[in-house]
Order: sequence, then structure tokens, then C-alpha cells
Amino acid sequence: MTQLSSNRVLVLGRPRDALQDVMEQLTANGVSVQGSTDAQYAADLFDARDFDLISFGGAVSSSLNVHLRREFARQNPRVQFLDALAPIAAKQIVSALKGGSRHWQYLARSRLTEDGLDYLLKAVILKPCAVRIEVCRSFGAPPPSVEVVDQSNADAGFFERRIDARYRTHGHIVLMTLNDDEYCLHPMHRD
Repeated sequence: MTQLSSNRVLVLGRPRDALQDVMEQLTANGVSVQGSTDAQYAADLFDARDFDLISFGGAVSSSLNVHLRREFARQNPRVQFLDALAPIAAKQIVSALKGGSRHWQYLARSRLTEDGLDYLLKAVILKPCAVRIEVCRSFGAPPPSVEVVDQSNADAGFFERRIDARYRTHGHIVLMTLNDDEYCLHPMHRD
């Protein structure tokens, strides 16, 4: 799957405006894409043989995600599955279509740990870059859906940023982006 125009993608997610944005970005990249906000009916509405990759947005419940993967795999054992996050879903999908494995230029590793009520995002940076840390809020949480926690330049070496406990209320995932090119996702686990 190296030529994007030959790839067929199904994107399942909510809300509608986020789905539409992802689909427009994919179309602009030459990807043939269909989408639906009615993930609960997807197994009846779509045939996995029509797709190379099926992407699930963060608002698709884990139990529905598992059920749909099972149903779609029965229809097409070669279809790829991907869990994607709206702010970077198009990048995630294009990367998966290109083979998914890419060499990291800026990030050696990262992890999110709890420190009391706060979180600590710890990383090893390979070379100087711009770093943006965002908290993506749970589906249905009041706006904004994404909050920028920190935006700064980082030198090579150890990197650490505190994420205040107030983000626990509606926080779902911490997104770390390096030079607007590389990214990593860290789920926020709540008690």
C-alpha cells in the first residue's frame, strides 16, 4: 500500500465536524474515504471487503471497537485497523497506509506518569525541536475539545512537563507533538 490514491479507508467517529475534517484532509491527500458517525450500525452499513483500512475515533467505545473489529475481520481478514485521534487522525491514517513504520527523528521515548494528582510527561529528545503538549478531552465534555498545556522549544536530552490535576476532570489523552511532524499519544487513566 504505497500509492495513497488506491487506498480505501473507512473512518468511524464522532462528532460530525471532526469526522468531516478528517475526511477532507484524507481526500486532499488522495485517499478514497468514506465515514460514518453511526459506528453502532457500521457492520450492517459497510462491507470490509471494500476497504484497506478501518479507523476508529476516540469516541467509539472500546466494546463497540472490539465487536466491529471482529465483524470486519470476518468479512476481510486483510483489512487493517487503526485507533485514531481527531487532531492527528489524518496523519495517523496516512502514516499507516504508507506502512506505519517510520524512523523517529526527535523522540527516543516518552511516558506519562502520575505524580500525586498531577501527571508528569517525561521524554528523551534526540535533537532540538519545538514541542507542543495538548490534552484531548473526552467525547461529550464541554468545549474546548483540545487544550494546549505547553508549547516550547526543547533541547536534546531529558524533557519533563507537569500536567496540572485540573485536566483529570475531562482529560482523555495527552498528545505530544514534535516539530508538527512526530507525535505520541498517552491515555490519561482516572481512578
